[in-house]
Amino acid sequence: MGAKTMTRIKMSGVVVMVAVAVAALPGCLIGSQSRESQTGTQVSQQTFDQIEPGSTTKQWVLGTLGEPDKKTDIGGGEELWKWSYTKTKTSSGYFLFVFGGSSETSKSGAAYVQLKDDVVTKKWRTEE
Repeated sequence: MGAKTMTRIKMSGVVVMVAVAVAALPGCLIGSQSRESQTGTQVSQQTFDQIEPGSTTKQWVLGTLGEPDKKTDIGGGEELWKWSYTKTKTSSGYFLFVFGGSSETSKSGAAYVQLKDDVVTKKWRTEE
């Protein structure tokens, strides 16, 4: 065998080794991750719809929704109760361990119940 033939065989071997290495690593070339978290108390729409101003009692609200995050005395024997929450979603990804990016989105909301004489007088929700 001549020198040119030996060089071609060596180059072919290198090409095959590189191709095998690249084929063995596809799981490491591209990746992503996503995570969700929540803080506070989110009152579901179904539960919130069960609250009827003028008839739902303070005891029912407390037993169903749990202790509010905040209680405010608004005068005239009335109280305002608030349950609030924040949901956060974080996503990230990479390509070839070199290019990467991430994003984070948050959604916040609250449910409010106003009470007088241990009965709900008003209710409303907010979302951001």
